Amino acid sequence: MSPLLNRFTQVLRWTGNSLLVGLFLTMLIVAAVQVISRQFGFGFYWGDDLVRMAVLWVTMVGAVVAIGDSKHIRIDLIDSLLTDRARRLVQSLSYIATAVICAIFGYYSLDMVGWDYVDGTPGVGQAPAWIFETVIPGSAFLMTLRFTLQAFVKPST
Repeated sequence: MSPLLNRFTQVLRWTGNSLLVGLFLTMLIVAAVQVISRQFGFGFYWGDDLVRMAVLWVTMVGAVVAIGDSKHIRIDLIDSLLTDRARRLVQSLSYIATAVICAIFGYYSLDMVGWDYVDGTPGVGQAPAWIFETVIPGSAFLMTLRFTLQAFVKPST
């Protein structure tokens, strides 16, 4: 892998991991405060919505991080039956197909975000839902990039 591509991958990994930690802590703290505050008869009207959006973000960012670290779910039933060269070819074809699917997912999720923008769908507090939903196409396109890189770049050892 080239030094520039390697550096880009490291920055992407660090950013994703940092974002995951921040989102998870936010989700955990807000959920705990909601539970405790309800015991005393009050709560934040935006708390449940924020936790719901944080779950969406953790899911999508977590998928990008998992793909980057090759920790995603995969079906490797025939990998053990193939030679190294054939295995790499099958993996590359699989990554290309998955990248195409992620690109299609990202494209159509842009429509969904656009619809929520036009409709003014409420999100968290006064913030509209489309702002929080931008993680869906953003993550889908990052997954497309990651799978494309994995298809064409030989992994460093």
